[in-house]
Amino acid sequence: MKNTEKIIVKPSQEKVWQKYYGDGAAEILEEAMPEQTLWKFISTAIKADNNQHDAMVYFGRHIKRSTVLAKVEKWARVMKGMGLGVGDQILLFSPAAPESYYVLFAADSIGVTTIMPNMSASSEALKKYYAQAKVAFVFDGMEGLLSKILKKPQFEYVVLMDVTASMRAPLKHILGLANWVKTHEVRNRHTKYMTMRQAIARFGKYEGPTEAPFQKDRVAMVFSTGGTTKAGEAKLICMTDKAMVEMFRGMKIMNMRHRVLAPGYTSLCQLPPFVCTGLFVLVLVPLVYGMTIHMEPRLNQDTFNKCLKKIRPNMTLVPGPLWAGFFRNIEQQLAKGKKVDLSHFVLPIMGGEGCTPEKLAWMDALARKCNANTGIVSGYGMSEVFSVITVDYRPDVLDKRNDKLAISVGYPYPGFTVGIFDKDGNELGYNQRGELWVNTPTRLAGYLENGKLSHCTKEDDWIHTGDLCEMDENGLVYVYGRIGKSVKAPDDTPVYLFDIANRLRQDKDVKESLVTAIDSDKATNQRVVAHLILEEGAQMNYELLKRLDDDLATILPKGFELKGYKQQEEFKMSFICKTNSSYYGTEHDGYQKPVDGKLEAVSF
Repeated sequence: MKNTEKIIVKPSQEKVWQKYYGDGAAEILEEAMPEQTLWKFISTAIKADNNQHDAMVYFGRHIKRSTVLAKVEKWARVMKGMGLGVGDQILLFSPAAPESYYVLFAADSIGVTTIMPNMSASSEALKKYYAQAKVAFVFDGMEGLLSKILKKPQFEYVVLMDVTASMRAPLKHILGLANWVKTHEVRNRHTKYMTMRQAIARFGKYEGPTEAPFQKDRVAMVFSTGGTTKAGEAKLICMTDKAMVEMFRGMKIMNMRHRVLAPGYTSLCQLPPFVCTGLFVLVLVPLVYGMTIHMEPRLNQDTFNKCLKKIRPNMTLVPGPLWAGFFRNIEQQLAKGKKVDLSHFVLPIMGGEGCTPEKLAWMDALARKCNANTGIVSGYGMSEVFSVITVDYRPDVLDKRNDKLAISVGYPYPGFTVGIFDKDGNELGYNQRGELWVNTPTRLAGYLENGKLSHCTKEDDWIHTGDLCEMDENGLVYVYGRIGKSVKAPDDTPVYLFDIANRLRQDKDVKESLVTAIDSDKATNQRVVAHLILEEGAQMNYELLKRLDDDLATILPKGFELKGYKQQEEFKMSFICKTNSSYYGTEHDGYQKPVDGKLEAVSF
C-alpha cells in the first residue's frame, strides 16, 4: 500500500542556511569554548596583539591595548577597595566612552554583576533597575536623571564618571571644567558622591587578588531592552559569562569564510553599553580581532554622517533611519558633482530597526556607485540571546530578492537554530508567517525582577522572539514586526499594524508610514491611525486619502478601517535613533479622514 501521508518539512531540522557557513564550520561548532569570564577571554586576545594596534580612539586620542588592560586592573582594585566582590551588583549609567568599558570589564573580572539601565527610560521605569546595587557609576551630567534613585541608602558610593577623561587637551580641560561645575553642588552636598580621581585615591590602594574564579551560572551583566517589553516597560536581561563567550564561536565561522574582521580594521561605536548587540559587535569583537574602536558618545544624524566621512570605518552598526539619512546626504553630494568613496565598507550593519525593500535597494545602489564592495548588511537580534540571531552578509549577491514586504535580515548566525511557529506551537514550513523561535547556547539566564533572577519561559530551550517572521527556501529570514503590534477586527481576527503601514508605503505618494493605535494600552475602543511622510511634491488631499482608504479596504477585514491620517515632516527618534513609535500612540489631534468628497478633521 502506498504511503500517502504528507511529510511536513521542518526548516529547523533541515537547516538549509548552513550552506552559507563554508567548509570547516561543522568542526568549529563542535569545539569547546573556554570556560572563562568574558574579561578573561577578551584580555587574553588583547595581550596576544602585543600592542600592534590601538584599542580605541576617543576624540582624537589614541588608546593602546596595554592602557585598556591597566585601566581595567585599576578599576578592579578600586571596586575591591570599596568592598565589592563576587555576587555584588553595581549600576552603570553611561554613554559610549572608554571609561564605561573599563568599569564594565573590571566588574566582570572580580565577579561583580553590572546592571545597565536603558538611558531613555522614564524616571518611574528606572526604579526597577537599581535592584540590590551597592555602588553606582554615573557619567557627569547624567546624575540628575537618577537623582532620586541615587539617594537610596543602599548606594554606599556614587562615582561621577568624567566623560572627558580620555579626551586629549585642550578639549578635555574645557569640557571637563564645564562638567565639574555641573556636579559641584551634588558632590559637596553628599559625602557618598565622588569623582573618578577621588575614588581612585581613596580605594585604589587595594593590593590583594582581583581575578574571580569562573562560575558558569553567575549573572555577569544585566542589559535592558526596548524590543521585548512587559506592560510597556523594558525587561532586564541577565547574561552569564559562559553565554557571552559562546557568541564568539559564530563570529569565528563568519570570519573564516569572508574575512570581515582583520587586525588594523576600524569600528565606529556610538551605541551605549546597555545595547548588547552594539557591545558585542562594535566593542568586544574588535578587541578580540585586533581592530581599533573609534568611540563617539553622541548619537545623532549629523555626528554619524561626519564620523563616516572622517573616520571611514570598516564596520559600524546603527538603525535604519540613520542609514537612510546618511544616504540622502550622499545622494545630495553626488547631485552636486562631488565624488564619494565608500570602498572602506566591510560590515556596514543595519540593526535595531530596518527599512523597506525599496529603501534598502536604493541604499545598496548608491553604495555600489560609491565603490563599496558590499551593500548595507541587514541583521536581526535580541537581548535575550545577547546579540545577533541572523545576518545577511552576501556580498556576492548584488540584487537581493525584493518580492516581499519586508527585507531579508539574513540567515541564522552560526550555532543558532531557528524556526517559524504558529500560535499553537506547530512549526511552519517555508514562506509561511508565524512567530520566530530561536534555540542557542547564548540564551539569557533569566530576567531580573525586584532584584531576583526570574527564569524566562522556555519550551525545549526555545526562546520566543515575539516577532512575526517567515523563512524562504534558502534559509533567509524576513521580519515583519512585533506580534503585539496588532488589534482585533470586528470578527476577532488580528490586524497587524505593520501590515497596514507596509501597504500604505506601496502608494506612489507615500514615502514612509507609521500605523499606531491611540491609547493602545486600552483593551477596547482602540483607534487605529496612520502617520504619513509624503514624497516631495505630494499633497495631503482628499484624492490621496480616498485612494489609500479604498486600497486598504481590499486587504482589511470587513468593518475595519483607519480612523484618520496625519502628515509628518519626519518621525521622532528615540535615544538610540530608532523611530519612537510609542510617542505617536499619544497624539490625539490633527488627523484627517476622507468623507463624502471632502476631508474632515478628526480628534480623539
